[in-house]
Amino acid sequence: MGYLRFLIHHISCFLSSPLHTIFYIYGGTVRQIKHTNNEKPKPQYKSWGFFILNQYVLTGTTMLHKNITIITFIAITLLIGILYKTRQGNITNSILTIGILQTASHPALDEARNGFVDTFKKELGEKIHFVIRNAEGSIIAAHTIAQQFHNDQTINAIYAIATPALQAAYAVEKEKPIFIAAVSNPEAIIALHQQTNVCGTTDMIDIPGQIKTIKQLLPHITSVAIIYNPAEANSIAQVNIMKKELYNHHITPFLVGIISEAEITTAVTSALAKADALLAPTDNVIASAMPIISHLARIAHKPLIASHNPAVKEGALMARGVDYYTCGAETAKIALEVLLHHKKPHEFPIHPVKSDIIVINQEIINELAITIPKISDKIIFVTTQP
Repeated sequence: MGYLRFLIHHISCFLSSPLHTIFYIYGGTVRQIKHTNNEKPKPQYKSWGFFILNQYVLTGTTMLHKNITIITFIAITLLIGILYKTRQGNITNSILTIGILQTASHPALDEARNGFVDTFKKELGEKIHFVIRNAEGSIIAAHTIAQQFHNDQTINAIYAIATPALQAAYAVEKEKPIFIAAVSNPEAIIALHQQTNVCGTTDMIDIPGQIKTIKQLLPHITSVAIIYNPAEANSIAQVNIMKKELYNHHITPFLVGIISEAEITTAVTSALAKADALLAPTDNVIASAMPIISHLARIAHKPLIASHNPAVKEGALMARGVDYYTCGAETAKIALEVLLHHKKPHEFPIHPVKSDIIVINQEIINELAITIPKISDKIIFVTTQP
């Protein structure tokens, strides 16, 4: 930046004393040389620039005054160009570091992480670095990681995957941008205002559309057990809407709260004894235990409906959820605008990702002897994967 300060200094000098500044920049000094035969002393020039000034400026001060405006304009234009190039160079040449806080390990959240990382690498290549930490379902671990990211001055931003990760990050970080994905009800956690540092996408699904699809696919069911973690704000928000929509379709809901994976087997077995089917919102405790839950549902010969599409490959009958890779990719596009183009997080309202694709497990359809009606043109059939 030394040359910028040099240029700024001399432009200011130029505006106050143009002639002196021009002499200085061109390195011109004049000294008189004595001649023998009484010739008029001639100046000796130390630079070509001073010679030109002598010929065209010193001998015609009027011309100088006429060209001051042009010279000033050129100098300022050059300065602006250099400043712009320097700024752009700093943006593109520096290495950004983003701390990724993932709530737990399961396919949906893994896809949200992969979509984010892949989009950044495609755009920036080796000029992006990620510090990836997984709380593995522990609220305490999530808060510890968030505090570490807050304290680390080399981390430029935080990417929070799922509600507990957002809660932990937002509790300690008010300055660095927080980008989010796989959060169903962010408004219940953060205050979205003009100074907010949070932006990204939400995975809130089309619950009325989901319940309608359940009724079309399973027209004879009269009761559904909703299994969820009552400690997750996003789960509570979804469950309230699910209850209302189930009643609208004359289906009785039963609420089954599950705080930890240790309660899964007992709680799910009890729920299957009471209801015709199981329904799970986008809940991290439930998603992490999906293989166990789907196994218990298959033993009971009852359908399990999930709210995140990867669960269908783990044994759920159906899901009408969002594509989590797309969630991560769309959040990354917003993050690029904030980090590279100096946009503000509040300029990007948190928005949902489309959830109009129905994913159905062909094996479970066969096991339960269900006939698929013509309910949508966007049905994808998959099989259970170990």
